[in-house]
Amino acid sequence: MKNKTMQEMNEQYKDCPTTQRECVVEGSRFIVISHFVGSKDINSVIQKYAMKRALEDTLGRSAIKSRPAE
Repeated sequence: MKNKTMQEMNEQYKDCPTTQRECVVEGSRFIVISHFVGSKDINSVIQKYAMKRALEDTLGRSAIKSRPAE
């Protein structure tokens, strides 16, 4: 399968819903635009979110933030 260029992906997903937010990392400003294309398994996403939330509620937020990213 061919990897798509950013321009090709922009064209393919231009009509999908998006969100935009601004992040500042070490003084540099970044604008992140998320495109919702419906390709994620919603059951998996909800399960991961529920497990993370349960751990946060049980162990406290500081215990979860110190874990490495998956």
